[in-house]
Amino acid sequence: MPRVLFSTLGMTDPIKNDHDGPFLHIMRHYKPQRAYLFMTKRVCELADQDDRYRIHAAALCREEGFNCEIIELRYEEIDNPQQFDIFYLIFEKELNQIHRANPGCQVLVNLSSGTPQMKSTCHLLALTAPFPVIPIQVTTPHERENYGSPDYDLEECWNNNLDNHSDLEPKDRTRQVEAENLRYLFLREAAISNIEAYNYTAALHILAAVEDFVPRDVMRLLSAAQKRKNMELSEAEKDSNMANYDLYPIKSSDAKELFEYLLLLDLQQKTGQLMDFVRGISPALSRLFEYFLEKKCRRQVKKDFCVQSAADPGHWRMRRDKLEKKDPQLLAYYDKRFTPAFRDSDLSCAALLPMIEFDCGAGGRNPNREVLERALAMRNVEEKLRNRAAHDITAIKEEQFVQAAGISSFKLLSWMKWMFKCTFSHYFTQNSDAWDSYNQMNAHIISKLKGGTDTLAATKTK
Repeated sequence: MPRVLFSTLGMTDPIKNDHDGPFLHIMRHYKPQRAYLFMTKRVCELADQDDRYRIHAAALCREEGFNCEIIELRYEEIDNPQQFDIFYLIFEKELNQIHRANPGCQVLVNLSSGTPQMKSTCHLLALTAPFPVIPIQVTTPHERENYGSPDYDLEECWNNNLDNHSDLEPKDRTRQVEAENLRYLFLREAAISNIEAYNYTAALHILAAVEDFVPRDVMRLLSAAQKRKNMELSEAEKDSNMANYDLYPIKSSDAKELFEYLLLLDLQQKTGQLMDFVRGISPALSRLFEYFLEKKCRRQVKKDFCVQSAADPGHWRMRRDKLEKKDPQLLAYYDKRFTPAFRDSDLSCAALLPMIEFDCGAGGRNPNREVLERALAMRNVEEKLRNRAAHDITAIKEEQFVQAAGISSFKLLSWMKWMFKCTFSHYFTQNSDAWDSYNQMNAHIISKLKGGTDTLAATKTK
């Protein structure tokens, strides 16, 4: 990966006491393609005097066989570099501009040149920047202060620089400072809290502020989770496939949509979003009843008993004439159940319940007392709560749900899951914990998010 260097400059740069100063030594061992040199008033005066920073940087590039563009960041108005508070905003601005100007590059920061205030500011920014910054520390040649002499001779300094003589086996004095970015760590924990609460939109927004730290697959998976929760199932699957994650425990198109819808109701029930949960009961029960009749009672409900709306392909109506033609005995039962008799009706759980009664009762196609009793109970809850959800703008709390329905929201959901499993039991032989799919997905995302910090440190190439 290409590198760029942000470096303050001090009195040990570029060469002192016959060794590289920190700026030059980082260039020697990391070979950046650009070096941005922050220059205060005194450093500008030295540069104007003999152009020492550019000249020695160019000589080093020739010696080591690489190219590096030197960019001077001249702040001649700063003549008191001991003031800590003047550097943070300036360094932050320059680092952000460097990051934007060099996409795909590692940003190196010199922690060893300049005043203690400059070094501290650079270290703080390495911990808080919204993108990865690699802080580099350079020790002095003899592990002690390296002030040097007040005189500087360009040619003599270069010729006497022991770091140029590989035969003397000069020591690499650079060291990457091991420090995780604090801003990323704080935002990562906030994102994890939202993931655990199934709030994927918030997690995406939080991590977007530090996206350069986040493994790409994490952002793809969060996007997949967000779309999954919005029931954008095809789009979610594309994102999860790009991250090599098997998103859906149930693959069959006839069952997957209903299963995912029940998982969504599960999230709403867990998180106390009972208004949304109640609104979702009717379509879920309608589809549950239809699939049970199709899979267990061998009824092609839509084909045999309904007509599709030309204006709205998703809208079906159960027709009396089709019932009469296909199954007169079933129509007779419908006439008993409706007063004065059955009339054409929208396809719904209310319209499908008599068919379940007819088929699951004694002598029916699929006698099953437990299914019949639970279907009646679920339809009763739906009937009691449907109008309330449609017309009441106040929140529904669990105690109100129990008072109106006679059972808890958890109990109703468990019955709906049970009926789905009865209908599609073959999907659960190898995947008994399919109902925990969202938590499994969350655990996978969080694991990759926490593991992402392992990839932040760059490996130095000699």
